[in-house]
Amino acid sequence: MSTWIDGQFVGEQKLPERTSFAPFETMGAVHGDVPLWPHHLARLQANAARLGLPFRPDAALHAAARELLRQDDQDDGVLRLLLLPSHDGVHTVLTTRPRSPTKVVQLLPTVVPRPASAPPGDLKAEPRAYYDLVRQQAQDGGADDGLVVDRDGHVLETALGNLWLRFPDGWVTPPLDGRVLPGIARALLLAEARRRGVAVHERAVGLGDLHAASALAHSNAVYGPRPARLVGADPTGTPAIVATVDSELGAWWRAATKG
Repeated sequence: MSTWIDGQFVGEQKLPERTSFAPFETMGAVHGDVPLWPHHLARLQANAARLGLPFRPDAALHAAARELLRQDDQDDGVLRLLLLPSHDGVHTVLTTRPRSPTKVVQLLPTVVPRPASAPPGDLKAEPRAYYDLVRQQAQDGGADDGLVVDRDGHVLETALGNLWLRFPDGWVTPPLDGRVLPGIARALLLAEARRRGVAVHERAVGLGDLHAASALAHSNAVYGPRPARLVGADPTGTPAIVATVDSELGAWWRAATKG
């Protein structure tokens, strides 16, 4: 895989040393382009301003992203855009990787203390060590992704996305209280639900809710909403969960992204 840094395609090489929080975006490519590019740029610009980092994206950056996807044969893969503060300035870095084949995300609650040195929960930035530990603990238990459980027992999100639970009164997702990433897919799904007049609730979620919900879902901007299940849950219920997520959240996602 190649790397693009500050206007140059450089192949695989070690990146400059990071000196502070480094905001980034992870995007899903479709046929060689990034449909949600404007949403990602808007969030990255906001986070750069929050951190006092210069970032002035232009058409050349978008063209470089498309060219990197082509060179790496990742026309339908994953694109990562990173603003990397270093000793010699702030570097703009593009990389790619393949998409995961996972269709139903297996989840496991984790017990990982969040260090004071980690970026705030509502800031998408490196270092990602905390979320890497969450995911690793979950994978050690046979899951694909880990559920972030705070010290007050609230289930906030996963290491790689936002969390959704289906109850009789509609879908529920944890609120943006500063501990949860304001995901792009989350925002698009909420906006589409409001447009349709469908009730979606932003409220606190506990461990018991994971078992009480009739369906779970996991969302991010790369994959949209995907059905999810707890490790060890009865697999006979999976087809119904898949159907519910696809007909509701999946339909909203397709409408919101015209996908």
